Amino acid sequence: MNSMSMSQSSHCAQAPAQILAFQVPLAERFTIEPFIDNLDHIKSLEIEASLILAATYIRRNKRTQKEDEEYFFPSFPLIETNATADDVQNVLQRITSENRRREMLTINKGIQLNFVSFCNQWQLDAFERSVVMLLLMQYIAPDFISLYSDCKFEKGRFNGMEIGILLSLLCADLGKQLECRRYFSVVGPLMHHDIIVLNGSVDDTTNILDEKVCLCERFVRFILGDNNLYNSFFRYIKQEKCAVNLNQVILTDHLKEDIVHTIDSYLTGRNNGTIEQLDSFFGYGTALTLLFHGPSGTGKTMMARAIATHFNRQIFSLTANDLREMPGSYDDILSTLFREAALQGSIVFLDECDDVFENNGRASRSLLIEIERARCIVILATNKPVDLDPALERRIIMKVHFPIPEAETRFEMWKALMPDTAEFAEDVNLLDFAERYHFTGGLIRNSIFLAISAAANVSGKTILTAERLHQAATLQTAALSEEHSICRSYTPFISLDDFPLRSRQRVELKNIAKVWKSLHARQTGLALILSATDIHTAIQAAEGVGNECGLKIRAFDFQKVISCSECDKMIDPVTQRKILPLDYAFSPTASDASMTVFIDHDGFMDKMLEGNMEMMSDLLMQGLLARLRYNKGLFCVVTKSTAKHNLPIEFNLLINLEHPSEEFQMKRWEQLLGEMSGDLERGIMQIVEGYPMHVSEIDYVAHQAGILATVRRLDSWPNLEELQEVIRGYRKKKNVPLLFGRE
Repeated sequence: MNSMSMSQSSHCAQAPAQILAFQVPLAERFTIEPFIDNLDHIKSLEIEASLILAATYIRRNKRTQKEDEEYFFPSFPLIETNATADDVQNVLQRITSENRRREMLTINKGIQLNFVSFCNQWQLDAFERSVVMLLLMQYIAPDFISLYSDCKFEKGRFNGMEIGILLSLLCADLGKQLECRRYFSVVGPLMHHDIIVLNGSVDDTTNILDEKVCLCERFVRFILGDNNLYNSFFRYIKQEKCAVNLNQVILTDHLKEDIVHTIDSYLTGRNNGTIEQLDSFFGYGTALTLLFHGPSGTGKTMMARAIATHFNRQIFSLTANDLREMPGSYDDILSTLFREAALQGSIVFLDECDDVFENNGRASRSLLIEIERARCIVILATNKPVDLDPALERRIIMKVHFPIPEAETRFEMWKALMPDTAEFAEDVNLLDFAERYHFTGGLIRNSIFLAISAAANVSGKTILTAERLHQAATLQTAALSEEHSICRSYTPFISLDDFPLRSRQRVELKNIAKVWKSLHARQTGLALILSATDIHTAIQAAEGVGNECGLKIRAFDFQKVISCSECDKMIDPVTQRKILPLDYAFSPTASDASMTVFIDHDGFMDKMLEGNMEMMSDLLMQGLLARLRYNKGLFCVVTKSTAKHNLPIEFNLLINLEHPSEEFQMKRWEQLLGEMSGDLERGIMQIVEGYPMHVSEIDYVAHQAGILATVRRLDSWPNLEELQEVIRGYRKKKNVPLLFGRE
């Protein structure tokens, strides 16, 4: 069987698709019975087509016949040699009427007749149906082909029929022929839908009556019941018979119900003819075109497959990568795709084809043409917002946004995506998973799949423990995250009980954790500023709070995160869009629930809180505050000691961390310096009283003084003068106690 391309002019030169020898019944039928099957129906159509040849042959030849001439009469079915034109017409009308009645009986019996389905699909009227029938028989019926040759309507090979001959076969007079020429115009359904194709190009000098047309071979195969895919395009176009249940798709509100109701109404309208009336009214095809848009993994593809399952239809899907790799033009590819979907009642699904949706693009125009001609369901899906061609946008009946799921929706997804062959262990708290992992449905599915693959099978069912699920979810977050370039994400292990704080402040920080848990339950955020003379101490205090709250830490460098440069934009791991670092820090993450910490090494936050800020600082502060207004997480800026400011209302607390007690500081010095002599001990006491430090500051000073002592005296134990020298350099811009002297 030779495949015929819709877009080329060589269709009529192809050999017939298939030859079927039909045994023509000669006895007149006395009872009307349904057709046995599709082949039985096609045999009866051959008789009907042959009688059309007979009517035209007798009308042409008996008008000029002389009695003394030998008259050649082809062997027409059901027609005697001496039959008149009226006799033939009566038999043709009877057989035609009988075939239509039998078709109705057959369809009512539940037997599909492909020729009838084809004509209904393309809304062909009686004349168009007859054209298709005649061209079909010339492809598949050897007796009809021989009979047509005997009639000598045309000279040469009969691959297709001349338009003039078709008009004479189907129209008894010239007036009717002139009226029916419109069926072969480029806007007529037969030509517009490429049901029939011309053997050559047509211009203003062409006699259209001499041009041959033939039936597209793909339509011939459909009528014969051959729906195998032979076109090489279908190496790239995926054909799927889906098994996704609608219950597996979790969408907010009544979104899913609205989609299903819209599609159900459309298909009902197609079946009862309501949509066909709209086609005629609007002047172009009325495909049901839906746009699914939203971040990757939010359920767009899954919903398309669930729709196909629910309505028992297959999907023809195509992605942008497939489209780029395919040979041929957009026109040919999309035409083939939509034609096949229409023939098989399938759904066209264009997934991640952003190039096709771009404004004024060639692919967009090709898609628009196919949607205008289509009579099927078309679903377009994209992960990012696109600038649709205005004409294409007008053809979209329904736009559906698939958002990042909230915790409640995520909880339902964890339940819905668990297969029957597995179950959660008793230690699995799905509410906890929904809260901790800000996953889309795709990531939840991947986590469950990965956990099942690694889990042991017990008593016929796979049991998924909390540990196994956490491991799988962690792998998902690691694969998506780009945070390493701007942020460090880690689990804090510092306990507030062990952290060197004054007892009052330890209680305050622990109470912050309690407040956070209460606010979080009400989906309200909490914003803090933790400051200390030593930035590392403030960081550790923040980690202690995060540990107390059971959260991971996402630590950002403050100077980097407030950058507004285009080159510093990042890909959001959930939405897959390029965003500013500040938006990235506040965007929903695919990782565990976490505490966002901005580390301000240079004390820039203090300057931003001052009343005499420069304009740039003012704008940066406004940007930060704007994001805090909608933040529902735990946020903290750690910075060097700040002055007492009137905090913006977006910040809840400012805590200046006090130094540990003098007793604690002395113990730390003793741990580092060992047993001290009288002068050194008195000097350290003066340092503690006049220059209090946090533990990390004490560690730093002792370490640096030890290096200085080794370099100068090859002695790792520093003396008091070396300790004072390091302190003067450590905070040279701060006030220095008199005991160190003045610079």
